[in-house]
Amino acid sequence: MALPSKQHAFIEACYELYEQKMFRVALAVLRDEKLAEDAVQDAFLQLIRHKVYFKKADEDDCKRYILAVIKNTSINIYNKRKKENMIVSFSEDLETVCADEAADPDDRNDMGTSCTPLMNSLPEKYYDVVECLVIKDYTVRQTADKLGITEANVRKRYERAKKMMRQGLSQA
Repeated sequence: MALPSKQHAFIEACYELYEQKMFRVALAVLRDEKLAEDAVQDAFLQLIRHKVYFKKADEDDCKRYILAVIKNTSINIYNKRKKENMIVSFSEDLETVCADEAADPDDRNDMGTSCTPLMNSLPEKYYDVVECLVIKDYTVRQTADKLGITEANVRKRYERAKKMMRQGLSQA
């Protein structure tokens, strides 16, 4: 995408002036150098895409705007990674419960088979949550929408289902 010469000069000036400040802001939010570098790049792409332009790159309004963009970009990256980690955590917890149940190491690879008896012993409202989150790989929001309950309710039912499955293992 070719930029008009004024905007091109403006973006270059902003990069020269603010790149390190933007990196420090992103690093403070994300606590990861590689993610902070990605955030700075994403912020500049956003500035280009939205054709941001101020008469002078070193004016206070420009600085505030650019630092707000990097802060919001960093927070968005942080929240996205937090959601991804939550989904992975749900799956790993259930895999641990199901793998503990499987006596034969070959059966541990087939989570569906090893979990079936434990899952079938769950009350329907807990079974539905586990099925959506783990088997169908839905997000918490998608599960809540599908079942017509709140996201907090989905998380609580999932927590209770795992507890019931662990208790089922200890009694077997």
